[in-house]
Amino acid sequence: MTVAKPRVPIRAVSQTASIPAPVGGLNARDALANMDPQDAVIMRNWWPSTNYIEVRNGSSSWATGLPGWVQSLMTYSKGDGTRKLFAASGTGFYDVSSAGAVGAAVVSGLTNAQWEYANIATAGGSFFYAANGVDAPRYYDGTSWVAVTGVSTPAITGFTTTALHSPTVWKNRLWFAQKDTLTAWYLPTSSIGGAASSLNLTALFKSGGYLTSIFSATIDNANGIDDYLAFITSEGEVAVYRGSDPSTLGAFGLVGLYRIGRPLSRRCSFRIGNDVVLLCADGAVPFSKLLFAARDQAARTLTDKIQTLINNDVMSYNSNYGWQGVYYPMGNKVLLNVPQTTSSVSYQYAANTVTGAWTLYTGWNAACWDVYGDRLMYGGNGVVVQADTGTSDQGSAILADVMPAFSYFGAPGRQKLFKAVRPIFFADAQPGVAIALNTDYSQNAPTTTPTYSVTAGASWGAASVGAITWNTNDWTAGMAVYRDWQSVGAIGFAAAARVQVQTLTSEIRLQSMDYVFEPGGVY
Repeated sequence: MTVAKPRVPIRAVSQTASIPAPVGGLNARDALANMDPQDAVIMRNWWPSTNYIEVRNGSSSWATGLPGWVQSLMTYSKGDGTRKLFAASGTGFYDVSSAGAVGAAVVSGLTNAQWEYANIATAGGSFFYAANGVDAPRYYDGTSWVAVTGVSTPAITGFTTTALHSPTVWKNRLWFAQKDTLTAWYLPTSSIGGAASSLNLTALFKSGGYLTSIFSATIDNANGIDDYLAFITSEGEVAVYRGSDPSTLGAFGLVGLYRIGRPLSRRCSFRIGNDVVLLCADGAVPFSKLLFAARDQAARTLTDKIQTLINNDVMSYNSNYGWQGVYYPMGNKVLLNVPQTTSSVSYQYAANTVTGAWTLYTGWNAACWDVYGDRLMYGGNGVVVQADTGTSDQGSAILADVMPAFSYFGAPGRQKLFKAVRPIFFADAQPGVAIALNTDYSQNAPTTTPTYSVTAGASWGAASVGAITWNTNDWTAGMAVYRDWQSVGAIGFAAAARVQVQTLTSEIRLQSMDYVFEPGGVY
């Protein structure tokens, strides 16, 4: 008779897996179960670089003492490289070219602070025009300001100048839109004044509305390199012209009429290189794609991964003042400003122009943006702020939050017992970290807030996993590797660690995340 041997239970064996940092950026397009492993479900105040993600740069006060919210920033650029920065706040313009407290207004008695501007160079020098559709346009020659009327020097004659907005320069000719109409006005070539001529577009636009903005763009296509002039209406129709002289028959003609989502402000266009991007209900639409693609295809070229988020924002905040896009070449960044509350709270979607990866920035409550030389600037409440600099927001800590795409760790049919998570950082001081391990598509935040009172050279790797204690040596000051295990206890098929860090003085880069888990049976 054979006696059966007792069955000895087999102890589960822990496995480890490493997930790279989500350099693909924020993804609000794909299903959670089918997301690229390089993307992130949540990414707030992290910057997606090419091979790691890092806590975004901070901001610092540039100009202080303005009377209210700065709703317009305007850069005057002279041919010799001289630049001046002006801020519209309250009822005046202020010179904020230099950091520090502002002086008296250089222009006063204005109706509002919501202006658009353009620089134009002629044989007589470099000049600047600003207009808002309510006040007389303001002209600046590098020294003096002039309210432009029909009798000023310079003067614009032919109609009431207070109706002008959206100044644009195209082929050495200054153009304006007339408020609440479908009529544009233009000056003689290389002129800063004179008799204005009109271009009435009423019969062209089938959906009615009024002109929101005018812009020019240089496009290289089958017809060669050419400069185009485009008019955008409040209903999302775009008329594109090509030529030179609108007053001469055959020298100026319509290229086509296109549709986009409704533009979100007069500042609905911004330039990236030779191209122009249109900020509308469809997202950020490159003008070059609009000419050669269907509306839905054009909209998917830049903001595809965050389109759902933008659509939700448009439905909630489309009437708020402050929608604007800005290109910051020094930082390889495009920012789309979303005014959650007019002149109060805003946030930005930021894209890496090298990789196309998106992220979300909070903490920069901007009403307007401009690039002043190599500086990225925004207007806040009584202050002009330089953004993308330093490691804190004007002395306040930056809280960064990220959760990569969920992973099944190669076994989608098996539940797993997750035991520990280890984010791997490069940083110049020990990061304070808070972690929540989410399973099966939950998105819970950590229950604790990470600290930022740390010192360089702190111990790393002091946590334990099972009976193994990891290296407890100190690192010297400078960028070093920090890789502390944190114990977790969660069961699920798929998992993603939500990681929060907070910094005031440190640079922090997330390289990857390691997981320890025990696989269960097949289901």
